[in-house]
Amino acid sequence: MVNNTTLDNLFQLVHALKRQLHQQIEQLNLDITPMHVRVIKIINNITPCTAIDIATVLDRDKAQITRLLSTLIDKGFISKAPNPQDKRSSYLCVTNSGIEIIKKLADIDFVLQEKITHNISIDEIALFQQLAKQMIHNLRE
Repeated sequence: MVNNTTLDNLFQLVHALKRQLHQQIEQLNLDITPMHVRVIKIINNITPCTAIDIATVLDRDKAQITRLLSTLIDKGFISKAPNPQDKRSSYLCVTNSGIEIIKKLADIDFVLQEKITHNISIDEIALFQQLAKQMIHNLRE
């Protein structure tokens, strides 16, 4: 049994990471949230990608995803194309403007990765990744 410090530490880590990410995104003057960033990254990594795919990855309801997608479409970062297999859904694609955002986000990711792992050995990082995966698995059971 572990004391409450473990949960407190995890909450603090997640909050600090989200705060750093939000600050970095704000500096890009994109007027989008970290959740929008996650959606753009998912669309860029899953081909073809639908709103249902995003809802599944993020474990969110489709209405929330639809609102996020609407903002990204309005800003010109993503576009929709007809899904030939299912007339009720659309394929989502990252636009050229969205690709530019992805490149900037890769730079942000690199800086945050360097910052968060500073003075931590490769073995410690590997152990953390293993523990984090197990904790995620435990929570999903």
